[in-house]
Amino acid sequence: MIAISYGITNLAFNWAIAEGNVMRVVFLFYLMPIWAQIFAIFLIKEKLTTISFIGISTATFGAFLILIYNQINIEEFSPEIFFSISKEDFLAIVGGIFFGLGNVLVRKAIKIKSLLKTFAIFYGTFFVAAVFLLVNLTYSVLGKSTILDAVIMQPFTDIKFLLIFSSFVVGLGLANFLLQLGASKLPVFITSTLLMFEILVALVSTTILQEAPLIINEFIGGGLILIAAFLMITNTWKISKN
Repeated sequence: MIAISYGITNLAFNWAIAEGNVMRVVFLFYLMPIWAQIFAIFLIKEKLTTISFIGISTATFGAFLILIYNQINIEEFSPEIFFSISKEDFLAIVGGIFFGLGNVLVRKAIKIKSLLKTFAIFYGTFFVAAVFLLVNLTYSVLGKSTILDAVIMQPFTDIKFLLIFSSFVVGLGLANFLLQLGASKLPVFITSTLLMFEILVALVSTTILQEAPLIINEFIGGGLILIAAFLMITNTWKISKN
């Protein structure tokens, strides 16, 4: 379950980043501490505290501002707007859900050695992506519609593309390895806090790439999600001290 959870996290998050707005995806992904708290209630019997309730409520409102605020028309209100989020938004949320589940499962599996859990995360990431790509390739060979575009060999003869592709593979592989190594040795609340540095990196990279900027309600919603995440991390820290 740990392997599958982190495998789905890696697939969903990187797919969302590849096709969506980086900052928007990162904000929605950082609903993760809220999902972790919900899973913790059922899987490791943590009690829902006042801070947890405030955090969940704040994050829910933040997600509302990001996902559907611009689609609301008071004169033509329809429940369908709650199901009209983009694929990238959905993937970012799914990535956060399974990341939160994976973190709770790592805490629950106290009898399993840290090294074994690290390998489970590493190979789960590979296995889930490999199965997904194999299914996609099978559909492509059969001439049916695919989830992703089929890979063509022409770009692999371009030296510039190969350099960029190789850098991406090495960078992403190293990032995943270090994340898994750190997550296996640090408490969840410390890992979650350090991961928030990704917000700054995403902001800088978005500026460099001149990606479409976020609008005001998306920034406010993202800020609320970060506040909620901070509350949940603080709550987890207090519980661990007690």
